[in-house]
Amino acid sequence: MTEPEELPGGFSRRAVRWIVGVAAASFTAAVLLSAFGQDLGSGPTPGANTFSDSALGHRALAELLGSLGLGVVSRQSPGGGEIGPRRPLIVAEPVETRRLKDILEAAASRKAAVVLVLPKWTGAPKEGKPEWLGKVDLVPETVALRSLRDADLGLAGVRDVALRRGSQSLPCTSVSDGRQLRVESRPIQLLGKVPGLDPVIECGGDLLVARRAGDPELIVISDPDVLNNQGLGRGDNAPLVVALLVERLGATGVVFDETVHGFSRTRGLLAEAFRFPLVLGVLQALVLVGTVLWAGMGRFGKPLPAAEGLAAGKEILIDNTAKLLASGGHSAESLATYFRQTTRAVAAHYFLPPDLPDRELLARLQRITDSHGPRLDLAALERRIGRSAGKARGNDERAARIARRLHQWRQEMIYRNRKSS
Repeated sequence: MTEPEELPGGFSRRAVRWIVGVAAASFTAAVLLSAFGQDLGSGPTPGANTFSDSALGHRALAELLGSLGLGVVSRQSPGGGEIGPRRPLIVAEPVETRRLKDILEAAASRKAAVVLVLPKWTGAPKEGKPEWLGKVDLVPETVALRSLRDADLGLAGVRDVALRRGSQSLPCTSVSDGRQLRVESRPIQLLGKVPGLDPVIECGGDLLVARRAGDPELIVISDPDVLNNQGLGRGDNAPLVVALLVERLGATGVVFDETVHGFSRTRGLLAEAFRFPLVLGVLQALVLVGTVLWAGMGRFGKPLPAAEGLAAGKEILIDNTAKLLASGGHSAESLATYFRQTTRAVAAHYFLPPDLPDRELLARLQRITDSHGPRLDLAALERRIGRSAGKARGNDERAARIARRLHQWRQEMIYRNRKSS
């Protein structure tokens, strides 16, 4: 026996295969995007941020801290990242300095320490490879000191502070324990003495790391080469940074503020749902919902062809069944039951609600019947069946004709035009 080409309900086997294939591909894409969506986004910039693999970036520091068991967050919204007493905020080489005062006030409200790293380098992307550095230059001293001044720390003499850049690295000393440190940076960038900033690490009498007690506690690092990708692995640079964060601040996690580098993302689930890569998952859901709604419509796919005529054996079986019902004197009741079952079957085929009142159901079926071609007045037929109920025998032949007409109507409504398609 050959497999039928059409399935009940209006789906062709080819359409079903396409729908299942698209749904499977869509689901697979959603799983892959959840795992690798970050890698499919736009490439990182070569600047001084935690997304950058360039010499000036801070991705190596973020990965180092993560490998030590610290929770690392790169926040892209002003209120993002859970900073707190043991989760300091790192503001490394800010480009947008006008918001520094607000950032410090927000950190103070959460009793979170702040690590402020002064800028030193500016870089231009390489032509054809925007994630690579093509050229680097030292920023002017006024630009390097701008973040310290715009932070409005309330320090006397901060406007007159000097920035010194040595031609080579200098021996440095940890003020707390007198330990000597081998800090490598060429040229090394140091901060002159500032009233209100206590020295933490000194190099040749100037400040590499300074501290301001208060609320929030502030750590100032004058040379970013001790923690960026190119300098983190040199000398004692990495142990110096880890000691500052873990030993001095007792950090169990750190938050890098990337809003000062131009990374801004609106908070909220709805906003994130329409950003890459989540927007692809949203589109997948819309496609699936659209398919479900399409399948639930009154007609989906091409119409099924009409059923072929019943074989002679089936006709005889139907006639014999009708005669048996007639001989029992229940033809009218049987016909009324058959009418209800037939109309309900056709209504289910066209996805009409099953709880519709009988009058509304017949009205809708009549409109569908008129649009599909069969000429049958369902309301009039129901009245004829009602009038024959309770009458004496003699209406058996009429009941059989009505039953055959109902059967023919059902076949035309459900399996119409099978031969033509």
